[in-house]
Amino acid sequence: MPSLQYKLFSKIISVIPLKLRLISLYYRRFGYLPDLKRPSTFNEKLQYKKLHDRNPLLTIAADKLASKLYVKGKVPEIYIPKTLWQGTDINEIQFEKLPNDYVFKANHTSQTIEIIRSGKHLSSSLMKKLTRSWLKHDQSGALGEWAYENIVPQVFVEEFLDFNDTVPDDYKFFVFNGKVKLIQLDTGRFKCHRRNMFNREWEELGFEYNHKRLELIPEKPMFIDKMVEYAEILGKDFDFIRVDFYFYKRMITYGELTVYPGAGFEKFPTKELDLEFGEYWNLDS
Repeated sequence: MPSLQYKLFSKIISVIPLKLRLISLYYRRFGYLPDLKRPSTFNEKLQYKKLHDRNPLLTIAADKLASKLYVKGKVPEIYIPKTLWQGTDINEIQFEKLPNDYVFKANHTSQTIEIIRSGKHLSSSLMKKLTRSWLKHDQSGALGEWAYENIVPQVFVEEFLDFNDTVPDDYKFFVFNGKVKLIQLDTGRFKCHRRNMFNREWEELGFEYNHKRLELIPEKPMFIDKMVEYAEILGKDFDFIRVDFYFYKRMITYGELTVYPGAGFEKFPTKELDLEFGEYWNLDS
């Protein structure tokens, strides 16, 4: 759940006009002013996208429920975690029909997730409190993430994917103008988070991206080429999108579509790398 400090920050900064707000936040994060007329770095282009791209498809991508239907329609072979219930009134949930393990989420924002194990349901009062809080949260506000603005807020209950009590590896594909150029592998996210960056041929790129790297580079998984293929199918209608997958029970499994990775504020170790990955993104398309 978003912290009280973050909520207060969101309310205060949301009053500032969007362009000035993004410039201020960018300078605070990177130490220089962004060029929002002729953006060249990856992060500048993400800010530019926030200001100018109003493609309705971005709303579908950002909606955790609508995006499932979009992905299923594009690539039926991808496994999509089942939605067991969705709505705004948790009194409609028939808990006796739920499995012992499931996930409680909101569709229109991040950091809104509760994992239920062994039938230990949250109390009705806590679920109502979470639901009220989550449904009021505006992801589009503070950081200017327009894609979330028109999502109809809901909470939902989703199938829990059991990876034998381990944290699954998370494969994130940066798709520029329909082509995968960068693969991000996140491992051990809740204990000892490590992140490695690869090109589409699974050649490790040798830099740290907001987390330390695994020194022992994993061999190329046998399913990576198929993931690249699926990511490019899903990304062909976007100038940029990040497609996130898991590998669950020998199936390529949908995670999410990410419109603004890190809200455009994740640092590369050098500006030169930020420029390099910005070059892959043709805004004219």
